[in-house]
Amino acid sequence: MVNVYNITIGQDDCPHTLITERIPDLIIFVMNTNDEANGYQKTFSIFISKDENDLKEALNQLKEYPDIKDINILGKKENLMSLTYSFPRTSAYKNVKKIGFRLHPVVIKGGLERWFFVSETPDLLNEGKQRLNDHLTRVMSLRRLTTNEFINSYSKLFNGIWKMRIDSQTGGTGSEIISEALKAGYYDWPRQSSLTELSKSINVPRTTLTYKIRKLEKKIFTDIEDSEL
Repeated sequence: MVNVYNITIGQDDCPHTLITERIPDLIIFVMNTNDEANGYQKTFSIFISKDENDLKEALNQLKEYPDIKDINILGKKENLMSLTYSFPRTSAYKNVKKIGFRLHPVVIKGGLERWFFVSETPDLLNEGKQRLNDHLTRVMSLRRLTTNEFINSYSKLFNGIWKMRIDSQTGGTGSEIISEALKAGYYDWPRQSSLTELSKSINVPRTTLTYKIRKLEKKIFTDIEDSEL
């Protein structure tokens, strides 16, 4: 029987967990990982931070990580950066391949790495921590997901990537405005908060907020219109 699991781990041999532990506001989305020769893994990742200086520091720390090689920046805009690089395979990456395969994207924040992975191993909930834990890896949580839980949780990852895109185009304020508008009941019916009240609560001039909300709404609808699904 095939099962889908959600796992959260800490690692002492991974540049992602090290860098995000040092820079708490940094989030890394690992979009793809391939095996290379000589025990290396090649990764395509997206780095996002609230502060552009944090992004520069993250890149500096990545360059200083032991045995890192072939760093190639594919694109960079303000607080968002996409790149590829190679580093020695982590213990967790090697061990998880013995019991299943992991799904991308992988999300790393605050020194913790979160995966979804598929396995046919029986009783993995009982054995998983023992099979993945070692002197370099700490399994913080391991949970089997129902189909609905997986679909809901997995889709939220892509929502997070979409929020990164919105924030990169709005100077980092887009998702904050959406969040505050939802909390204030601006999009409720009947409306629980006026535009004037919302502008005061987030300290943005009413005319500026009107422009930003219209821009966000246009972006959202354009993305929906352009979708090929």
